[in-house]
Amino acid sequence: MLEILGQIENNILPDIRTNRLYLCQRTAADASDVFDYASLPEVSYPAGFPPVETVADEAYYLEHVLPKSQAEQQLPSGYGIKLKGEDKVIGSVDFNHRHADDVLEIGYTLHPDYWGQGIVPEAAGALIELGFTLLNLHKIELNCYDTNKQSQRVAEKLGFTLEARIRDRKDALGNRCDDLRYGLLKSEWEADHG
Repeated sequence: MLEILGQIENNILPDIRTNRLYLCQRTAADASDVFDYASLPEVSYPAGFPPVETVADEAYYLEHVLPKSQAEQQLPSGYGIKLKGEDKVIGSVDFNHRHADDVLEIGYTLHPDYWGQGIVPEAAGALIELGFTLLNLHKIELNCYDTNKQSQRVAEKLGFTLEARIRDRKDALGNRCDDLRYGLLKSEWEADHG
């Protein structure tokens, strides 16, 4: 079940409710919640960034860096992930890179306290549905390191196909690993969700 709460306005996506989740816009007011997981090495490094150092750094990122990046790449806003009935951001799901007019890349993070509960597939699945229906995307891509087994499982669960393995790249810690590139076509998604 996906309930879309509004319209797209100025590249700001409407809030969404799924079976268990409320996906909403993140603001600087959410900085402390986001810092709780973005400051953890086990979350940040697999996602490709160093741990956030302070709540003030996260607030600045949410208020200035993220909106500027989204505007420069003409990306729609992403979401903070909340459990229904709770007012705490426990993760995020975004389109974080534009590869073409109708091809966007998706990324996600989640607090480790909530790992293994199917939250990321549910949140990412909602954003994918929005991408193929409201944004009329042709393809959604997903990148992760070969050391990030959780992201690989999410990609496979969501129907993505492994399209490329870029060998011996460096991760956010400078370790050598393979960079995996996945893709999901709108036609493939429609075949599974038609």
